[in-house]
Amino acid sequence: MQYDRKSYATALAAGLVLALTAPWTAGHIGADDPGQAVGMVRVLALFLPLAGAHDALLAATRGHGSMRPTVLVDKIMRQTLQVAGVVVAALLTDDAVWLALAWAAPYLPCLVVALLWYLRISRRGRAGAPVAAEPGTPSGWRPLAGDFWRFTGPRAFAQICQTAFQRADIVLVAALSSPREAAIYTAATRFIVISQLVTQAVQNVMQPAVSRLMALADRAGAQRVFAVCASWNLALAWPVHLSIAVGAPVYVGSFGEGYRGTGEVVTVILAMAMLVATATGARDVMLLMAGRSGLSLVNQSAALGVNLVLNVLLIPPFGIAGAAVARACGLLVRTLLALVQVRRILDMTPASAGLFWAGGSALVSFAAVPLAVRLAAGSSEAALAGGLVPGAMLYLALLWAGRERLSLTAFASLLPGRRGRAALAGAAAAPATETTSARSMHAHGN
Repeated sequence: MQYDRKSYATALAAGLVLALTAPWTAGHIGADDPGQAVGMVRVLALFLPLAGAHDALLAATRGHGSMRPTVLVDKIMRQTLQVAGVVVAALLTDDAVWLALAWAAPYLPCLVVALLWYLRISRRGRAGAPVAAEPGTPSGWRPLAGDFWRFTGPRAFAQICQTAFQRADIVLVAALSSPREAAIYTAATRFIVISQLVTQAVQNVMQPAVSRLMALADRAGAQRVFAVCASWNLALAWPVHLSIAVGAPVYVGSFGEGYRGTGEVVTVILAMAMLVATATGARDVMLLMAGRSGLSLVNQSAALGVNLVLNVLLIPPFGIAGAAVARACGLLVRTLLALVQVRRILDMTPASAGLFWAGGSALVSFAAVPLAVRLAAGSSEAALAGGLVPGAMLYLALLWAGRERLSLTAFASLLPGRRGRAALAGAAAAPATETTSARSMHAHGN
């Protein structure tokens, strides 16, 4: 629990600083009512340590190999309580402080549930056979603290660079072009959020599995997880990006007539870049689970640098189309750097039969079919629907035909009855063999 204590201390210190500087912070938010803004900041500062403890405990449960606490407590319970609380507060009062309290308060019951769940899982883990320490392994908390901060420090700065990468171009468009162009650019890029949700869902499941396999020195098992998750990521994300690219006039036009024109160009450019990014799997996860957080920082910094430089050079002559090219180039730099590093350092690749099957199926179903309908019937909403509906049906059929390549048969274990139990038994037998060989390999190496 040394790492958790340090996380709690960091969150507590950040909350204290935020509470003490609430008037200054609220003054830079630009709120209409500074008094209410100060109250909101102080409420959020009060709950910041609870939120940090909540996230750390759920991360610890994932470290024990259980995703259920994260899904039920964080993704369902907390978000449901937050939405319900904000709605109730908005109906009962106009005071923004109560809105902040309604949004932050669910962290308290969720923290209690996460703590109880963690204690249950950790007791169960301690009840197992003790694992002997490797010869030469340093003992005590100081060496662990050093390893922790050497990994976490670069990761924290990489997160800052990633956030700046996602927001800086909007600010630069407003500064170098106009606020109107910034609004169009923001709307045209909103579809990327859908891809991020898909990627996060796959990565949340992937991280504990890859971490465990890396700890067991089972590179073959980690490669299989990497490749399968890459094919799943592509299968979920490509239909969105291809549909947005083909239906760019409809998508951009849904925000208003003023968004057409260059907004469509932005959408198509970034949709094409996202196809590459989502086809190459969770490369950053592989680097992080291998302990290479420094390389992750290098990649994020390089992407941010390319994005900023190209934005400054391209926005004045080309407007938001130049900003789209700048973000696409930064995204491709980050993607290709990580892909090369994973290949050269870990000798792993996202390529697999499932990846190519999913990619080909998506191209036929969500690019060829809707594009043919668009060329024949125009770019109206009805024409887009006339291409996407049969394309989606064809896509499902193709995924079913390639279910073995895509490892979709693993989901049979979730089915009730004899078929699900048989699939679960077969799936459990294979990892048992792999784990044994991995442990033997690890012991032999030492």
